[in-house]
Amino acid sequence: MTRRKVIALIVIMIMSLVTLPIGQSQIIDKGRYSIEDVDGWKKIITETITVAVPSDSTIPMFIWWYNNDSSILYVAKYEGLAEAWLFTSEQFSHAKLFADSKGFTYEFIVRANSHGWIETSGFVLKKINEASNILHPFFFSFSQGKWELTPIEEIKAEDGTLVGLAFAFILIDSKNPSFEFAEDNIIIRNKLFFDPVMMQVEKNGVILSKAELKSDIIISNWKWNYDAFFDTLGELFYELPEIVPRLVLSSTLNVRSVNGRDVIDVMNEERSGITSVSGQTSLEVRIKVGDRTIVVGRTDEEGKIVTMNGLPKLEMLTGGRTISGFFSFNPSAAVVYKGQSNTKFVDVEGVFWAARSLRTFIVYPYFGDGALMHDPSVGISSPELESETPKYIFKSPIASMDIVPPPQTIVPIEIVPFFELAVGAIIFVMIVAAVIIINKKAKIEVLDSLDYS
Repeated sequence: MTRRKVIALIVIMIMSLVTLPIGQSQIIDKGRYSIEDVDGWKKIITETITVAVPSDSTIPMFIWWYNNDSSILYVAKYEGLAEAWLFTSEQFSHAKLFADSKGFTYEFIVRANSHGWIETSGFVLKKINEASNILHPFFFSFSQGKWELTPIEEIKAEDGTLVGLAFAFILIDSKNPSFEFAEDNIIIRNKLFFDPVMMQVEKNGVILSKAELKSDIIISNWKWNYDAFFDTLGELFYELPEIVPRLVLSSTLNVRSVNGRDVIDVMNEERSGITSVSGQTSLEVRIKVGDRTIVVGRTDEEGKIVTMNGLPKLEMLTGGRTISGFFSFNPSAAVVYKGQSNTKFVDVEGVFWAARSLRTFIVYPYFGDGALMHDPSVGISSPELESETPKYIFKSPIASMDIVPPPQTIVPIEIVPFFELAVGAIIFVMIVAAVIIINKKAKIEVLDSLDYS
């Protein structure tokens, strides 16, 4: 065998060695999911979890369950957005939300007085009344809108592998003329991956499990009552206590026991708002927030959603089960401003209220005329699911409005088993030794062939 043929054989061996780990990480796409249309619902069924969403223009909501235990359903409904005005040093609670039915002037004056404001000028009161006439309601109920469910599309990785599904709810019409500005400006974008994924945003990383629906709340061109109010007051706002505006996303969470009934019937009840957790005497629902465990329906408590395993998280548990439903969110949100290349990151906090039902409030700081992007999640939690190793890195594109992430943002993680590493190292050493021997032999042959006479 000539030297050139031997080297070519060695190169082929090296190339086959390099591609060995990639072959081990390939995933067969066939049968990874199915979609069913049933009675105004779309059911997305993966190997691990089922997620159902309404397809008939109702409010954005999700019902999900673990495929190994379909007797328990978990429910999350996004109720709406509320503009909350906090005075300095105040912490948010659900009681701080304005009650539009009481009238803005009454609400504002009562709260301002409680923070030391003394009514010294009738002119200021006149201006407050004047400003109240141009404000929209402080709460926008998502049930006042018509929502479009986009087609459910496949997500593919950089190597072409099918890795998940994506869809969105888009507000396309408001029944309340005061909120026409919100049309096409509130989007709830969702991603469901078939395998664990390491999601990276800037320098931060979080693992998304294969039983987790990751959402992106996108709010743009929001018309703040705060801006309209103080534009009307002009210089008079200096006479009032300092106000810190917030925008609050409220949600209702629930847990339902099927109890041998048709799952669709229970789902339709939830869509219509017929029952709540407290009405299910046969099912005790507990929530876990940090070190606290609270029984829903037997208390009236409010508190901060604290961090668990790196993210603010609330778990919903039922007796005798090692799995739980969960609601979590990123403690920061991105804000993008038109004409600016830089993205601003702002802190986000969450509050739960457990009484007759379970509600959550995600509190966003004032972001002016920017577009806010924030990513809460719902899903199934268990020690087994949380111990799985990510198979892909998802570099989430900031400020992107795409519903389906581009393939180049999802890259396989090539994990080489220890045995393969050891064998590969031995083979590599043998190849290097073979090359050295061949070179030495070639040199000897050349020296022997030289004629010194």
